[in-house]
Amino acid sequence: MKRKNLRYLLVIFVFALFSSPSSAQSPAEWKKHRDEFTRHLSNKSAAIFKAAKEYPRNGDVEHEYRQGSNFYYLTGLEEQNAMLLLVPRGVYLRDVSKSVKEILFVMPRDPLRETWDGYRLGTEGAKQQLGFEAVLTNDRFEGFVQNALRGIDTVYVETDRVGLNEPLNEDLDFIKRARERLLDFKVADPGSILDAMREIKSPEEVALLRKAIDITGEAHRQVMRSAKSGMREYELQAILEYVFKRNGAAREGFPSIVGSGPNSCILHYRAGDRLINDGEVVVLDIGAEYKMYTADVTRTIPINGKFSKPQAEIYQIVYDAQEASIKSLKPGAPADETRKISAKIVTEGLIKLGILKGTVEENLEKNTYRDFFMHGVSHYIGLDVHDAGRRDVWRTNALLTVEPGIYISEAAAKKHGVDQKYWNIGVRIEDCVLITETGYELLSGSAPRSIKDIEAMMAQPSTFESASK
Repeated sequence: MKRKNLRYLLVIFVFALFSSPSSAQSPAEWKKHRDEFTRHLSNKSAAIFKAAKEYPRNGDVEHEYRQGSNFYYLTGLEEQNAMLLLVPRGVYLRDVSKSVKEILFVMPRDPLRETWDGYRLGTEGAKQQLGFEAVLTNDRFEGFVQNALRGIDTVYVETDRVGLNEPLNEDLDFIKRARERLLDFKVADPGSILDAMREIKSPEEVALLRKAIDITGEAHRQVMRSAKSGMREYELQAILEYVFKRNGAAREGFPSIVGSGPNSCILHYRAGDRLINDGEVVVLDIGAEYKMYTADVTRTIPINGKFSKPQAEIYQIVYDAQEASIKSLKPGAPADETRKISAKIVTEGLIKLGILKGTVEENLEKNTYRDFFMHGVSHYIGLDVHDAGRRDVWRTNALLTVEPGIYISEAAAKKHGVDQKYWNIGVRIEDCVLITETGYELLSGSAPRSIKDIEAMMAQPSTFESASK
């Protein structure tokens, strides 16, 4: 081989070695995840995982690629067009001259394609950086897997559901072809195992989530200092997402929710170009994704820096409900109790203000309060913003949110005859909480949460200037 070509390949390899994957986790942790998953499989079963697909945005442009959470959890690989095969009984691999229980299939190195699309790990890079002993190029997957699955009675594989009248998707078509060529086997969902595994976070995962939460808290503080009447929703979005990027968050964990005025009552509203008027509140539901792990923290702020009396009344009810729900968290506590606590306090508060009529018990029994508080209170966070996990009791080292809210839309207000001073006030407060051995730890307290602390932060000078005219 010519010296120039050797030098070129060396440059690519060194760049790939130090630039990918972008994670603080170690190959030992991903190996631990695979071993724990495999421990639940019988010797007559196998598991196949595929990397997330690329999705077109328009024309010849794809959406930003993001690896599938389960695939990343087991491999640490962020590249597409990859597969993972786990075979507990082992399968002989000539390349290493012995039986192996796990094989990673990756894209081959290709200097021409890498010039266009970015560097690839290749088989040697995957071995060195991800800790796999057996790595093959992805063009060998189908031929190899046919032999590996012979005599297997159960295959764990992730599939997307399709209707009876719809064509089979790629994964289901693969299963159909495998059954035609091999003895029949049962298909099982790996989520039944992985959900319980991913619910409990390792120290390394907690550290990554702390960082994501801290970045999100900084974004909230900057927005509070910068917000003022006459700005548009997208301006606040630009500030918070700039803070994400500047602090090392590759992307948002989910589309940023920046809802002002009537939009504050739309739960999954995305930031638009609406002009935020004096005297309105803004719901900011955001989460930085740091090295694949995402935060989820919500704050509600008055755009002019001061809550009006009606806004403060609604806000305080939500705050009290959240405080009580957070204080109830501990290992073994029923997960549903967290929601019940918030629902009761919200209902009591709305009755006190005359927004709901009747007794607390009547409103809870008839779910009347759900016209103003229609969502759940907690979900896990991790590789996904609504992360995998069980919903029976809280367990040590689970990391979850607590997020009660009240949303007085014009439609709901008219239905209940609510005083117009409360119309178009939406309030949500959401924090990230780690379940500890003795109780809980609030991780997102760096973002001001009380009325007093929010107003104090909003009184501080901003480092950003408004672009609105």
